Amino acid sequence: MAQVFQPSCPQCGLPASPGQRFCSNCGTTLDAGFNAPTAAPSGGEHYDVSTQLSVPPPPPASAYSPTAQQSFNTYYAPPQAPQAPQSFPPGQESYQSPPVYVKPQKDSSKGVLGQIGCGVLIIIILLVVGICGTTAYFGYKWLASTASSGTTDTTSDNNGTSNNISVPLTTAQINQSLTYSSVDITILNVQKASSFSDDANTDTSTPVLVRLNVKERNPTTGTVFLSYSDNFRLILPDGTSVAPGRTHEIGAINQAVTQTSWIDFPVTSSVDLNKLTLRLGAASQAQMDVPLTGNVDLSKYQLKTISPNTSFQYAGLNWTLTTVTSSLSANGKQADSGMRYIVVTLKVDNPTSNTFFPSATDNFRLQAGGTTNPPTNSTLPISIAAGTTNTVGTVTFQMPQNSSSFTLIMLARTDTTPSASQYTTKFQI
Repeated sequence: MAQVFQPSCPQCGLPASPGQRFCSNCGTTLDAGFNAPTAAPSGGEHYDVSTQLSVPPPPPASAYSPTAQQSFNTYYAPPQAPQAPQSFPPGQESYQSPPVYVKPQKDSSKGVLGQIGCGVLIIIILLVVGICGTTAYFGYKWLASTASSGTTDTTSDNNGTSNNISVPLTTAQINQSLTYSSVDITILNVQKASSFSDDANTDTSTPVLVRLNVKERNPTTGTVFLSYSDNFRLILPDGTSVAPGRTHEIGAINQAVTQTSWIDFPVTSSVDLNKLTLRLGAASQAQMDVPLTGNVDLSKYQLKTISPNTSFQYAGLNWTLTTVTSSLSANGKQADSGMRYIVVTLKVDNPTSNTFFPSATDNFRLQAGGTTNPPTNSTLPISIAAGTTNTVGTVTFQMPQNSSSFTLIMLARTDTTPSASQYTTKFQI
């Protein structure tokens, strides 16, 4: 019995059916010579055009049993008639799509891994973006806080409108002097800035400081309390009154002491230093307004002194009215509103043989128009011994500011030896 030849795949060796063009295992083309012209087989060999393989001629059908005949028909089935070639438009070639199993299949495991990889990559990108955004945000906040702690402040104008402005240090020289509560005060200069190194401004509602640098001298024999918070005010161009915020000194100046100090006034907006006014004195006191221009006439607040050198006799003693001083303050105090102090200086000689006991309230009065006031203070000794010369003392009166003509009255006394008749002397200042 002749051996039946069965084609196989040249790539993987899997047996193939006659007429099969592609390997069912690996997809390799089995019909390598398809459509290639071949010579007719010679002799008695049978040539299978579908496989281009020569096979031995089949034996006669009578030589096989029905089973063999069926096997023969299976392996040696006559080739089917070729189909008419499909026509294509000019310029296009005939193409037969390979079976589905020949097409490259996508590796599903790679797709899953790819999706996981893409998800991880997206998460990493989002984390990086989030970290960068957070860093940028806090960096901005830090820079903003750093900038706000420098020279840029948020201020409001007089209409309440907020503005971001820079308030650099500005200084205006003043160098003017006057006397308040018996203390000689020299305003050295006035400054403005967002803050000063020795007085950081922490009030964001009033971010501008106006500073007065002053020199103070107490010529009296006692301690004077200036009370900055009660008696010092900064007057803005619109008439607003600003109380001190912080001060270098507490306002107490001991006798015969000279010191430098500063007083800070917090304001809500940047101001023109030349348009500011310093007001000394509470509402109940004789106030003094000093425009901070550096060239204002302050003569109306200055001491005024005359020297009458008027001599007279009273209670047997020789008296001389040597000087009279007009001032808004005396003995460490500021005069009341609308008032001023008149200080008379007296020299006394006692040629008698009796000691004289001067009493400010019993001996002295000062008259101006319809006002007659007793003394507020006296530095005369409580007694003047017999034969004493050149005893000097002062007697102070508080009188109306609008008065210029005065009469010093020495009251009559009957309790002295010798007795004293009333005496008056006039002066103007």
